[in-house]
Amino acid sequence: MFLSKLIQRPLASSEVRLLWSCRATFHTTTRCLDQDQPQKRSPSSVNYKLRGKGRQFIDFVRFTARGGDGGDGCVSFHREKYLAKGPPNGGNGGRGGNVIIKSSSDETTLRYMGSGGSAKRGQNGLGGGRHGMMGENLVIRVPVGTVVRQVFRDKKEVDPEDEPEDEEALAQQARENRWVYFPRTEPNQTVIEGKKNFFRQAERVMDEEDKYLRWRARTEQQTVIDVDLNEPDQELVLCTGGSGGYGNPYFLTTDNRSPKFATRGRKGEIREFELELKTIADIGLVGLPNAGKSTLLGAISNAHPKQASYAFTTLHPFVGTVDYVDDYQLTVADIPGLIQGAHRNVGLGHAFLRHVERAKILVYVIDLSGETPWEDLKVLQSELEAYRPGLTKRQSLIIGNKADRVTTARENLTRLQAEAKDIPVIPVSARYEKNILKLTSVLRKEVERLRVEDIERKRKELEDDEDM
Repeated sequence: MFLSKLIQRPLASSEVRLLWSCRATFHTTTRCLDQDQPQKRSPSSVNYKLRGKGRQFIDFVRFTARGGDGGDGCVSFHREKYLAKGPPNGGNGGRGGNVIIKSSSDETTLRYMGSGGSAKRGQNGLGGGRHGMMGENLVIRVPVGTVVRQVFRDKKEVDPEDEPEDEEALAQQARENRWVYFPRTEPNQTVIEGKKNFFRQAERVMDEEDKYLRWRARTEQQTVIDVDLNEPDQELVLCTGGSGGYGNPYFLTTDNRSPKFATRGRKGEIREFELELKTIADIGLVGLPNAGKSTLLGAISNAHPKQASYAFTTLHPFVGTVDYVDDYQLTVADIPGLIQGAHRNVGLGHAFLRHVERAKILVYVIDLSGETPWEDLKVLQSELEAYRPGLTKRQSLIIGNKADRVTTARENLTRLQAEAKDIPVIPVSARYEKNILKLTSVLRKEVERLRVEDIERKRKELEDDEDM
């Protein structure tokens, strides 16, 4: 009311001063609240370093797979002209769909996986003896190099007070939810004395089936899924769908000629998995931040990673392909920069080092213009050894980058070669693409040798398997 009256007539000077003081007081109070209540970073966030930096690459997810439920059986009877009471002809329900994971060379990240997925439910049975269709499978495409591991949650201990008091009542309710009834049919209808209770007979049949399924699940050795999808178009069934329910012809006997009940479909499997992406590359570039790894990758391959003169330019692994004149190819993976203490989650941590586990050759990119490049090499080797013991014993090569800065690079190169011992050192200038041809020739020579060794090793393994 007060504001409406002010709008309808001109404001006096005292009223203008009053409104202005109220407005000033409001804004002053708001600023005080912002200063007293600063925004706090969530301590439970593991990836807070990457928040707000445009992270598009996900290489580790937890995924819950649910198989589709089976379709319900149908209660139906044959009806046609001059045939009042025909035989039962209800169809069985369709089986639920499976959850299938498939490796694809078109995928590069696990970003679109989500936290879970379920296959389609099976179709219900229909009259006229028509069985339901199987539910559609859920096919999940993941990058080549994804490791799928099944995980099990620890079962929480249930207090005796929280346990259900009447277990028989719960079991009875589960049995009742199992059935589909014909319209106007009561499951607990009274049976005339001297006649058989056909519904109780059907319940005993299904109880025996449930008992057998529990026994089979208990006695059969279930294999825990731990598979490495290291080749394109590999498929793996994570969860199977539930079986469909029985139509009323399933319960047809010589005594019970018109069963008025059917069963519902069974539930699909539910499993939890961890998906870890390990990039498959021939060469893995490892170095400290701002050592020139991205610039080097852009100089020797067809990749175009982000390049800048500040640390942690690369926030996720980047893979490039080196093309030669004779159509020979090899892949190079650029790993985010490591610093001392990365195994304690300093900087970006060393979680991205899983992408160099498969690399045939480890390439240390060292900045020759630094003060002590030989100490940088020791830091990298210690972090790799802290991440996985024995990783530094793999075939290695040292690239002395920024060799164009001659004033400091010449002396540092001599000292680095002395400290590196048996590891060869190749000086290059990735910025001006100097000595790149020699580098690519050495990389190809080493990769070809290692590929031939892998082929020979696999051939011997096949021969040993055939002899056994």
